[in-house]
Parts: sequence; C-alpha cells; structure tokens
Amino acid sequence: MTSKLGAALICALIISPATARADDVPSAVVKTITADHQLICTAAANPDDDNLKVAAAFLAPDYVDVDVNGTKHKRDEVVALGAQMKLFHASDCEPLIDSQTLNPDGTVTVVNELHLLGTVGSPGDTHEVEITIKEQELWSQLNGTWLETASQELKDVVKMDGKVIQSEGH
Repeated sequence: MTSKLGAALICALIISPATARADDVPSAVVKTITADHQLICTAAANPDDDNLKVAAAFLAPDYVDVDVNGTKHKRDEVVALGAQMKLFHASDCEPLIDSQTLNPDGTVTVVNELHLLGTVGSPGDTHEVEITIKEQELWSQLNGTWLETASQELKDVVKMDGKVIQSEGH
C-alpha cells in the first residue's frame, strides 16, 4: 500500500511473452488462483489480523511487487503495508481475471483487475473510496503449493468522495 489502499495485497509481474494458451492452465490451478484472489476481498470486507494474514499467505517468501512507478517492494514490506487495510472497509469487492496463461517453464501469468468500493476513516469522519487496480502476476508451484512469486502493477486509480486522488499507469 504505497499510498494505495489494497494495492499492497494485490500484485502482478513482469515476465517474457508467453506462448501457451489460457485454456492450457490446469483447472485446479485456475481454481486455486481464483480462490486466492477472493481472499483479498474477504480481508477488505473484514480487515482483521487473521484475514489479512490469510490474504498474504499466497505470496511466496521471495515475492517482489513492482509498483506503477517501477519501485520494487519485497514481500515483508508488502505485508506490513497491508496492515493499512484495517482503515478501509469494503462494501463491494470484485476480482476479475482478464487472462491466465501457462508459460513454457510451467509458471502461470495472470492479468487481473480488482475493483473495491468502501469507506475509510473514523466514525463521524468517513469517506467513500473506490479503488481499481490492474496487475500482471507470476504464479509458481513451490513445494507443491501455487504461490504468487512476483507482480507488476499496471494501473492504479483511487477515488475519494467521487474525486480522483490517484491515477497511475494504463
């Protein structure tokens, strides 16, 4: 959450062009990745310590996120920044997977977009927030478990009370 609510837990990655088709991704892998993305929404709706911990569990130990500006963030930094989610309470969360591609090395590239609606603030001083994040992720099987190993944020748009306060990427 480098000044972006929700961006810390949602990540993507830069990889070389893939040659396999999306329908080559095994259904069990698609199901796992889809379920892991849904954990972000669970944490956004109820941002307690347990949900935030579960939502970060699919990040590999050597995970690296590259934000829209090119700054790299290691896993521990992303997880620590994720604690800011406690200030945000989502009323609506929709993770949309645009594409999934099986790469020649067995990894999977995912392009997704997350749309969150909710509020931030304290009682008596809340603000409506709308967040849209698009990213490209790299998933790898490590010790039998599919984990997100890297991500590249492609687009970040944050609106507060209907006004765009951040818009980066494409």
